Amino acid sequence: MDVMRGNEMGKVIAAYCVSCILFFLSLLIDARANDKIDFSQMDNEINLHPWLSYQKLIGLQDAAESYDEVQYLWWLVRKAQAENLVYFYDDFNQTIKLAVSLVNDETPLTIQAKINVYQGIIHQRQGNYSLSEEVLAKALLQANEAKLSHLYVYGKQELAYTKTLTELFETSLVDIQEAYVEAFALKDQFLIASINETYGAIYGYLNDYEKSIEYYQRALEVYTYLEYPAHIAEAIYGLASTYRYWKKFDSAIEYFQLYQEKISYTPNSNISFFSAYGLGMTYAEKGDCELAIVTIDKALALDGLVDYNAELYKRKANCFIALGQLDNAEQALFNAAAEFSKVPEIMGTAWQLEVIKISGELAHARGDYNLGYKMLEQYYRKYTQLLLKNSSERLIKVRAGLEVERQQITQALEKKRSQVELLELEKRKSISTQQIYFNIFIICMVLVVLAVIVVQYRNNKKMHRLTIRDPLSGLFNRRYIFENLNKIISSSNLAKVELAVVLIDIDNFKKVNDKFGHPVGDEVICQVANIGKQVFREGDAFARIGGEEFLCILPRTNIAEAEKVAQRFLTIINNAKMISGSDDTVTVSIGIAELTEQCQDAKQLYIDADTALYQAKHLGKNQISAFTESD
Repeated sequence: MDVMRGNEMGKVIAAYCVSCILFFLSLLIDARANDKIDFSQMDNEINLHPWLSYQKLIGLQDAAESYDEVQYLWWLVRKAQAENLVYFYDDFNQTIKLAVSLVNDETPLTIQAKINVYQGIIHQRQGNYSLSEEVLAKALLQANEAKLSHLYVYGKQELAYTKTLTELFETSLVDIQEAYVEAFALKDQFLIASINETYGAIYGYLNDYEKSIEYYQRALEVYTYLEYPAHIAEAIYGLASTYRYWKKFDSAIEYFQLYQEKISYTPNSNISFFSAYGLGMTYAEKGDCELAIVTIDKALALDGLVDYNAELYKRKANCFIALGQLDNAEQALFNAAAEFSKVPEIMGTAWQLEVIKISGELAHARGDYNLGYKMLEQYYRKYTQLLLKNSSERLIKVRAGLEVERQQITQALEKKRSQVELLELEKRKSISTQQIYFNIFIICMVLVVLAVIVVQYRNNKKMHRLTIRDPLSGLFNRRYIFENLNKIISSSNLAKVELAVVLIDIDNFKKVNDKFGHPVGDEVICQVANIGKQVFREGDAFARIGGEEFLCILPRTNIAEAEKVAQRFLTIINNAKMISGSDDTVTVSIGIAELTEQCQDAKQLYIDADTALYQAKHLGKNQISAFTESD
């Protein structure tokens, strides 16, 4: 067995050496013909081979200084992209700083937008969240102006994640939903995977761990298919972190160790900080404090992020309290507070407030019950205010944990009351007064929880609407309509059911946008949607499935009846004046298909309708075409 494994390992090493030789030969060829390198098309190459691409770009550094300004900026952008993926964050920051200094009004918007997205990421990592949001918003404007759809979606995703870090969950979910709709329309697997990864992070912060795992797994599947090592590692890290928050510690440890293996593609040893951080936090929360303290110290010795270091010090303080090393716990809490003070925008979040809670636990461990009670009361008051501000599901799911800790406080007070029985009457009265305040506090907490449940119920209804509706037209979105179509067909007796679909496409829509602008184009889409709401029946399902494309499901309808409905729709469209102040008319082409013995699934039904729509376009547009088997 050992010999077989040795042979297999030899084959792997040989294959790797061959790939390296081929890469450096390509590097030599590129170096001789660097004037022909198109840096704007290197996206996929860098994602596939971030470390080798970085070496290639560094090899072109001397030649890059002789490039024209635009070509040199593209070289800097690609160098920054590679540095980001191999975790050379200091170099990444310096590269973007240099690029910013070279940007002027003549710089192409594509480059400006990319640099601003990277600037936003830098500010995000440094805890400057307001500045990050400002720069990312600027990047979105530039990407939108230059019609850079992919870059716009990527920037939108980073903006949503930044808002999540400051616990603006509702806003971030709206942003990421809009980004998802755009990415789905572009049919870009990588963008959709990136958005799913961000969804995983957001739902993890909202304590919806099952949904978080689901989104991270979706992202990981696509990254693995694309063979992007840096993104695979990040998705695995997200899974590990979610399992840790979910208190499934064995799974968390397994994924953190897998993450450590997956980051071997980069020679940057400092990136080991994140795996050490994850393992240290997991060991601490699992209760294995001795191993946790050793692992946390390894992480703190590396060049980690400030807010991550603060979290490590908090868990270290928890462990020292559990081990009875109270002076060490106090020092760890002091270090945590010092780290948080370096990031003003994170002050007042749930992460920072936990320092007060642990301080209360430390006071309790030292026997100072009054101080412990006051600090815990302060923590719960501020934490409750934070929950009300965010109005997220977190409050409901935290209730069980709060009840346990309240019981611990009550037990501590009962113990103290038994000791106070020996004191004078005046002290007895003081303790009774304190108990009254505590009871009032509990009652207020219950009332607050009930109030937040009501708010959350309303937010849940709003979130449900966001997930099934197209934000521009108010119609159902693509995902909902196709899920609904599949559901209707799968639950019906196909031998008896009648079902038709109507596929509508606005003719020459690009010319409308080009001539009158996108706001007028958006208004045309809304008017077509409103006409459809008037024409189609209450039981029909009408959706916008693409830029200017609509789909309507007509249950209990054959193709002849569907043609009559479509004709009414077409007549109203032809008589409608949709562009104010212009004689230009808007027309639509319509394709119709129905379930038959040859077509008995949703995919084929859509294909048949699309074929009929193509026929209507081919015959001159502004007309209806029904699919027949001869088509």
